[in-house]
Amino acid sequence: MSKKNLTKEYYEKNYQMWSEKKTNSFHHEKTFSLFNSLLKDKASVIDIGCAWGIHVPLFLGIGRKLRYEGMDIANSFLKIACRRYPQLTFYQADISDAKTLPNKKYDGFWAGAILMHVPLKDWEQMFQNIEKLTKKGAIGYLSLPTEHPSGDKVNTDPRHFTLLTEKEQKQIIKDRGWKIIKKGTMDGFTQKGIWKWYIVCLP
Repeated sequence: MSKKNLTKEYYEKNYQMWSEKKTNSFHHEKTFSLFNSLLKDKASVIDIGCAWGIHVPLFLGIGRKLRYEGMDIANSFLKIACRRYPQLTFYQADISDAKTLPNKKYDGFWAGAILMHVPLKDWEQMFQNIEKLTKKGAIGYLSLPTEHPSGDKVNTDPRHFTLLTEKEQKQIIKDRGWKIIKKGTMDGFTQKGIWKWYIVCLP
């Protein structure tokens, strides 16, 4: 089974645990506020890897001026998201597989702690797909780990993680021609300072 499919299978099996354990929607509050301030009223945003809708409360509150849609690879997560937020639109899609993506163009994208699950060999396609999903000059948010988030449980975690140094992350973003507007460091749920976040503007 491919690394990507192992990750999908893990979330399909463990969706209930994650949806009950990881409920702090406002973990990204400060960075979301910056992201929100750069978008116009009624700007459309696609939440890449929305899971069970963990970041939806940010969009319904601070980001209430935005038009939200979510996508995730795991159907089990999406069933919870649709039940909790029936007024919103969600898609089952894989950001590294263009055939699965919604046929729309968004003003911005939100990718909080998700792109690292895509194997590095697929990042070129992943970035192309993000560009296809967004309009010119779109604003995006992404966060990526420099270390494995599972800490001492790394050997029992079947999920795939693409781990890059901050320098490597920044270089990949710049090589796409994406402008880094803001950047910073964020703690994980169990480890300090392993997440780097970027607010970007696409060409």
